[in-house]
Amino acid sequence: MVVVVGGGASGLGTAWDLLLRGIPVTVVEAEDIGRGTSGRFHGLLHSGGRYVVSDPRSARECREENDILRRIAPSAIEPTGGYFVGVGDQDTSYIDEWLKGADQAGIPVRPVSRKELEEKVPGIRRESHAAYFVPDGVLEGFTLLTLLKDNIEKAGGTILPNTRLEAVRHTNGRVSGVSVSTRNGVLDINCNVVVNAAGPWASDVAHLFDDGFSMQRAAGMMLIFANRMVPQVVNRLAPPGDGDIFVPHGETVILGTTDVPQDSPEAPVPTRAEARRLLALGSELFPAIESWRVLRAFCGVRPLFQKDVRDVKSRYVSRDFSVIDHGARHGLEGAFSLVGGKWTTYRLMAESVGDEVCMYLGVDTASITASTALSPVNRPGPAGGPLVCECEGVTRDSLASRMDWSVDDWRTGTWFAMGPCQGTMCAHRAIALRTPRYGPEHTLGELARLREERDKGMWPVAWGDNAREAVFNRAVRFQTLAEEAGSDEWE
Repeated sequence: MVVVVGGGASGLGTAWDLLLRGIPVTVVEAEDIGRGTSGRFHGLLHSGGRYVVSDPRSARECREENDILRRIAPSAIEPTGGYFVGVGDQDTSYIDEWLKGADQAGIPVRPVSRKELEEKVPGIRRESHAAYFVPDGVLEGFTLLTLLKDNIEKAGGTILPNTRLEAVRHTNGRVSGVSVSTRNGVLDINCNVVVNAAGPWASDVAHLFDDGFSMQRAAGMMLIFANRMVPQVVNRLAPPGDGDIFVPHGETVILGTTDVPQDSPEAPVPTRAEARRLLALGSELFPAIESWRVLRAFCGVRPLFQKDVRDVKSRYVSRDFSVIDHGARHGLEGAFSLVGGKWTTYRLMAESVGDEVCMYLGVDTASITASTALSPVNRPGPAGGPLVCECEGVTRDSLASRMDWSVDDWRTGTWFAMGPCQGTMCAHRAIALRTPRYGPEHTLGELARLREERDKGMWPVAWGDNAREAVFNRAVRFQTLAEEAGSDEWE
């Protein structure tokens, strides 16, 4: 038995890889699936083009995994393609270096004419002086997480959300089990191996292996625009920096990202100053961006790790990943950590730690995740009935048939409360569906937490028309719906 700690992309990917090799797996996740870095990214399926100069190994890995993910999880990929566009006063020697790096990484690059660029990407800065097409795409993170979760459970794996690792038991220096805390008390699980795939929390988990390590965490802020103003991925053709990539996502588009070193694994609250700075940076590619409606801001934490390097700015830390065998470092035998990496390379990361685990267990079975498609699992229950969320077209029955899900799972699984009104009109209706089963005290707490999370991303971008809509939304909530006023951050 293997226990995997962390229910993000790398944790679920590891569980799926091991299950396909015939190894029983239990995943423990402290909150809900995908509530860490995997649920807080800009949605880019990397071609590798972003790293061909600064991180060639990551560029090659992204290129190869891009092709694999398109094959094994097509329902979670939108193959938009992407452009790298040069703007402003730029040293053309970087473009030459970038083209050479792309060729070495095996990334197909096609020069794009000014006419084609303006036709495919309306609103792009007219002064742009070079453009190239690459096979970037959009990775629907929550869709892929749901696919992994469904396939893991269908294959006999166990996933325990809202379950926190408290201790690792060991016998003669070898892992023999774990103790975890659940809503129903402490649970002991016997196992031979523990894989730490806890993302930004990985260094905290590693202390339970008697073999800690340090990470270089970096917070990144992103803006979501309410309309899909950019139909394809657009990158600035320059060394990776702040505010230099636009990724379409459904009917929205995401601008990312900033890069601020921090100690905490928790995502920070977005700030208005950082939102305005990000908007100004985005205007270097799209001058009319000030007229676009910003839906919300959000932050994620990159779980960066670089061996034997200190005081390196996070922007320059490799986006590659590492597998740490703690037994080989005089920690607990049977304890492994999977750190670093990117969403695009989650499968390769899982395969790599899976190889190490199998070697430790004496299992001679190769990984088959690169050739095994993730099968969509049909969920029972009708999807009709009256609308609960008009913005995203979510019906009463589509929520009621998933009553065992958390409110966050409802949100990420159906997109309720994710539209222009950010749950102002639909949150009460959705929560009311849960009250007969869970009781008013519990569901009012769920409503308060949902409101707090939505407000956290809305108030930093409450300017112009957004500010007027924010005032209207608050009037609906506190006057018409009689909610109790909470934070005064908007005042």
